Amino acid sequence: MAMEVDVFLDLLVIPIILSTLLSSHHYAKASNEIGKPLIAKTCTPTEFPDVCTSVLESDPRSSSANLAGLSGIGLEVTATKGNETAPVAYKLMNSAKDYAEWSIRSTCIQAFNINVYRVNGEGLKYFDAKKFDKAYEIVDIVNGELQYCSTLGIAELTESSTLLAKFTTDLKTILHQL
Repeated sequence: MAMEVDVFLDLLVIPIILSTLLSSHHYAKASNEIGKPLIAKTCTPTEFPDVCTSVLESDPRSSSANLAGLSGIGLEVTATKGNETAPVAYKLMNSAKDYAEWSIRSTCIQAFNINVYRVNGEGLKYFDAKKFDKAYEIVDIVNGELQYCSTLGIAELTESSTLLAKFTTDLKTILHQL
C-alpha cells in the first residue's frame, strides 16, 4: 500500500514540477526581454517609432533595460536634452531685437525650463514611486509646451524642440504600457 501511495505521489508531483518549470521559463523569457528587441517592441506602437528608437538606442543603458527601465531612461533623456537646450533658448531670448521677438523666445525658454524642472523635480519622483499615471501627466504637460515652442518658428530651437516634442509624444505611449 505504501508503495502505491509513493508511486501515485511521484506521478502527481512530476507534472506539477514540469508545469512550474516550463511556465516560469516562459515568464522569465518574456519579462527578461532587453536591448534592441525590447526597444523595437516598445517603440513600434508609438507615433514616431524612428525617433523613439533613435533616442533610446543613443543611451547605452537601454541595452540592458526592461520596459520600466526604458521609461525611466526616457524621462532622464528628456530632462537632459531640455537642460542642454535651455541655455541656447536663454541666449536667443536675450539677443532679441524687439519686444515681440523677446516675447516669442521667452515662451520657448519657459518650455525648456519647465521641461527640466517638471521632469527632474516631479516626473522622476512619480516614476520612482511607481505612480506612472502622474509621470504621464507631467510628460503630457511638457509635451504640450514643447509642441507649442516648435511652432513658433525659432530656427535655432526648431530641431531641439521638435525632437523633444516627438519623443515626449512617444514617451507618453511608453509610460502607458506600464
